Amino acid sequence: MPAVLSPIRLACAEVGNFRRLAQTRLDFDDCTTVLVGANNSGKTSLLIALRNFLSESPGFRAFDIGLAQWSTLRQLGEVWEAIDEDPTTDTKDADAWEHQHQQLLACMPFVDLWFDAKEGAYHYVAPFINTLKWSGGAVGLRLRLEPVSDSSDLRKLAWRYREARVPVRNLAKKGHAWPTDLLDYWLRHPADLRRIQAYRLDPAKGPLQSPEASAPQPLPPSSQPVELALLRQLIRVDFVPAQRGLGAEDDEARSEPAGARPGLFSNQLVKFARQHLNVNASAHGHSEALVEAIANAQASLDERIFEALQPSMQDVRILGYPGLHDPQGIHFRTRIKTADLLAHSTAIQYCNDETALNELLPEHSIGLGYQNLQSLSFMLVSFRTARLNPTQGTPAAVHLVMVEEPEAHLHVQVQRCFSTNAHALLCPKGAEQSHLHTQLLISTHSSHLAHGNKFTRLRYVKRTLASAAGAKPSTRVINLATVFGSDEQTRTFAERYFEVQHTDLLFADAAVFVEGAAERMLVPQFIARDFQALDRKYLSFLDIGGSHAHRLRPLVECLGIPTVVITDVDPVVPQKVRGRTVKVAVCIAGQSDLECGNDTLTVWHPKLTNFQEYGTPKAEDLEWTSPNGGKVRFAWQVPIPSAGGQWPSSFEDALVLSNIDWFKQLDEEKDPVSGKKVKHSGTLGKVIGLAVDYPNPTELAQQLHDMMHRGFSKGDFAATLFERFNKGSFACPSYIAEALDWLSKQLHGAGASA
Repeated sequence: MPAVLSPIRLACAEVGNFRRLAQTRLDFDDCTTVLVGANNSGKTSLLIALRNFLSESPGFRAFDIGLAQWSTLRQLGEVWEAIDEDPTTDTKDADAWEHQHQQLLACMPFVDLWFDAKEGAYHYVAPFINTLKWSGGAVGLRLRLEPVSDSSDLRKLAWRYREARVPVRNLAKKGHAWPTDLLDYWLRHPADLRRIQAYRLDPAKGPLQSPEASAPQPLPPSSQPVELALLRQLIRVDFVPAQRGLGAEDDEARSEPAGARPGLFSNQLVKFARQHLNVNASAHGHSEALVEAIANAQASLDERIFEALQPSMQDVRILGYPGLHDPQGIHFRTRIKTADLLAHSTAIQYCNDETALNELLPEHSIGLGYQNLQSLSFMLVSFRTARLNPTQGTPAAVHLVMVEEPEAHLHVQVQRCFSTNAHALLCPKGAEQSHLHTQLLISTHSSHLAHGNKFTRLRYVKRTLASAAGAKPSTRVINLATVFGSDEQTRTFAERYFEVQHTDLLFADAAVFVEGAAERMLVPQFIARDFQALDRKYLSFLDIGGSHAHRLRPLVECLGIPTVVITDVDPVVPQKVRGRTVKVAVCIAGQSDLECGNDTLTVWHPKLTNFQEYGTPKAEDLEWTSPNGGKVRFAWQVPIPSAGGQWPSSFEDALVLSNIDWFKQLDEEKDPVSGKKVKHSGTLGKVIGLAVDYPNPTELAQQLHDMMHRGFSKGDFAATLFERFNKGSFACPSYIAEALDWLSKQLHGAGASA
């Protein structure tokens, strides 16, 4: 059902004081939201925070509390440790205890949920509205972890902590005797971190009506909580973890505890059947009559189970099976033992030929990718069924399903269409359920999955370093739907480029833009050989020419990761051709009318008006800093002292002019077997010939330029250098080496700070 028919949706969530999510806002797409970003940026933390706050059994731990709050909690622990008498026996110092209570609550993780609701959703949102004149719009509520309900409960917690701390407080800290502090105390008493309270928020101060609001609104101390049970009617959350327990089946002779293998399709079907189909039986005895009765019952039961599950199995097919070479049919067989009827419950077997029902394979013999596809598909179907058939009340208005890294064991061709098909699986099918809204939240490291979605659905989860002394690293979520503003043409270009190139820019620590195929092939080789520290970082290489690289400037500025743009200086001169002025590429030879023909250098940076200034760039010409602090280092060809000061205009002639002697030596190369002189052919042979025939660097530069513009295969030239890369002193052109050194220092500094 189209989501627009629903009168309510989850529009935004603001998470605070949870792990590195000090103050993080996530804007939701109407249907599917995809979290992308580098490792350890906070994607999983966002999912876990939402899961903990919205599940019926929160699973908070002490270290879920934000690092920035630890010092305050330790100070509270020190105050409690100094207590001499049980504070629960009197009511003195009430103001001091209330102040400590507010201090404690200010340290606790919270999430603000903002719903965009129409008037038709009034019966869902009525408990959370703070005005009698509501006629649709934003509805907000805060969920906060509260270890204690009031200052009286705080006195009890303080005394329990003090009693635990007294025996060890005089011991050396290096011994780590428990509890070392309040956080350590909660590690053994996690039950203290299970209490969640919900509060109404003021929509006028929220992000839907005041997008410029930089921080979640403060909650007045007098705020009264709302019953959590009412929240269950508003939103339901289901979660699919990345680790789903796939693999070879254990020895069938062993007894398998319930839930031991959540990833197996058979276990999911058993759970589904028990919850929604009421399949359950038991019997005892080993007589022949009973065995015969069980056999007859088994055939009938198999048929009934197949009929009951077939509608759900048809839905599972949406995600892409069976393919041409996949098993074409699924059959269900109950495993009945006289001693323990249905101990294994429902078993699944697969057939490759629908007509050969005696040739069935057990579930564990099917590939991991197929197992995962089946498991994940049916899990989503089960979520939909559970949402529509709640144990109490009516279905929740909003169903948020979170899937962590679905690409684990998922085939590439399925990844590209996963989000669309998965959302279709989750949506209710009946017209009478059109008022129910379903939203999918996915975290991923898969470029295939990410680029199967438009930028409007992508959210970039970005690590931010400490901005001041004593501050802690945090996380920021950037809505990529707004990166290109109203420039639809550039957004379309970026989406199509990413889809075709399968670039991993959205998951990288740094980016390297290169001009063409030769740079794309050889620059990573230079990094691996000459910049080992940089080679250990997650770099994304983008093969995009200087005429288009500047179009990705808004995205580079938004991501804020260190970026190197390796491009060509592209010297051109204006000439009259048939009455029109055209720009013609030339070899740099001191012409007075030279211009830079590279849009990246003229539109983005450094925008120099005098072409000769590109030959002697200043530091500020080479580096650009975005308004949010992201840095970009530009690199283009400059004169080469070892080649008589010749100024190349492309990567290939810069490579040759930086290694003239190396190419000349190849002309003397001999075959190691025959001892005869090697006759080089193709593009490499042409370059060697020019290096030998034109010892004058000026003439060589002109010949190289002419050859490069006469159908020279740059990709073939780069490929022929692979096998000879480490032979002799084959140098990286200096303009590239200096840029890579800059990038290495940027990442080294960032790593040290983090």
